[in-house]
Amino acid sequence: MPVAFVIEVHIPYVRHPGRHPSGEEPLHTLTAQVLIPLIDLLCELQRHRLPVTITLACSPIALEQWRDPVVNKHFAQWLEDRITHHQAELARFEAEGNRHGAYLARFYLDWDRQTLRAFSTRYQRNLAGRLQELVIAEVITPLCLPASHAILPLLGRESVVRAQLEHGLLYISRYLRRPEGLWLPGGAWRPEIEQIALELDLHYVIVDRAYVRSGQLPGWLIPRRLAAIGMEHDLARHIDSTELGYPGDPLYRNAADPTGYTANGIDEPQSYDPYDALRRAQEHANHFVEQLLYRLSQLPAESTIVVPIDTRWWGSYWFEGPTWLQAVLTRCATDARLRLTHPGTILTNLRASEMVTLHTDSQPTSGNLARWQSPAAQRYWQALHDAEQRFADLVAHYPAAEGLRERVLAQAARELLLAEQSDWAEDPQELGWQRHLDRFEQLFVLARQESLSATDLFTLEQIETHDAIFPVLNYRLFGKS
Repeated sequence: MPVAFVIEVHIPYVRHPGRHPSGEEPLHTLTAQVLIPLIDLLCELQRHRLPVTITLACSPIALEQWRDPVVNKHFAQWLEDRITHHQAELARFEAEGNRHGAYLARFYLDWDRQTLRAFSTRYQRNLAGRLQELVIAEVITPLCLPASHAILPLLGRESVVRAQLEHGLLYISRYLRRPEGLWLPGGAWRPEIEQIALELDLHYVIVDRAYVRSGQLPGWLIPRRLAAIGMEHDLARHIDSTELGYPGDPLYRNAADPTGYTANGIDEPQSYDPYDALRRAQEHANHFVEQLLYRLSQLPAESTIVVPIDTRWWGSYWFEGPTWLQAVLTRCATDARLRLTHPGTILTNLRASEMVTLHTDSQPTSGNLARWQSPAAQRYWQALHDAEQRFADLVAHYPAAEGLRERVLAQAARELLLAEQSDWAEDPQELGWQRHLDRFEQLFVLARQESLSATDLFTLEQIETHDAIFPVLNYRLFGKS
């Protein structure tokens, strides 16, 4: 029975060019608690010659940061600071005679030392390069994603959607391998996507079942050329919810406690014990595989289940998630009843008559777009759509810019991409998007000037230093209709 795990990895652009990075904590936490354990896990399964494969939906914006030497330098410094902190904590707890506190401090000290050793020695500070090696070995199958993990139905222009997908394909192909499938952040569909996907030579797109108007998933959107594949959300709820799923278990580390010294508890936090928590993760993995087998037993023979796993929150609210995933993949790779695969294999047995149509308005009543359209989000979307339209007009006015003007327009396009990150849609009151639109406005003014003064050039260089991402970027895509 085939099963395809699609592991989504994304982090917003938080790179800081200075010596004292502010705001990089989520990136470093995800790297330490998700990415490195994931790579370790896949390398270990590969070393034991187990038939393991996963599908990776990794945002280009995350890959860009993991390839950045500034980010890698800051990550090593962050780990060294944590090691120093845990050494001091260990000494303090031992002096106080706090045996459990010392046990936990020693656990975290060893954890961070091993992480630093893996990052610096085993992977030579090149995590993106190791991911590419696993792709070449066919342990990982990459998917195409929008360049900055944007929610495509909520963008204002088709040209911007095209720019997101074309640049996303460029960077996934450059850093991993040319993908055959498309992953939509939030599973959110938009009607123009199928034509763009065909032009980019993508063969399938993974969508939320809420967008199906007629037919069933999987099914052909365009016969033998582009298919739509659905996800098994009922199974994913076991790992997506702290209230109903595994992450809320009393033994797991309390996400609300930044020290990492308490567990969730039943009615109130209790002392955390990593041994008990990691053992519980093994139990939950066995439970998940049994649920997976039960679901497969309800489907026709050789049906493939696509299970989405969103790892973005694991570092902050499910510390034990990577241990759970290791146990699940190991069980799947050693159970004769299961076969790990990737979504593209579904197309082999998909008959031409199996057609599906998706909603043309992008917003089915049962869909999930409403959560991105709260009153608090309206100011964000209005400002973003205005910037998209004004930039399209500017591109139309300067379709063949060269020299400094081309450089300014390319950086303005970067700011627009960064302002479109899904993270701002998830929490529009977090005003990171405003920072990028403010820089966009500065560049918009500079692009219209006939020449740049020394002050203007300094402003451009400062913005380029802060938002140094996507070095190859075609600003002209943003102006196409």
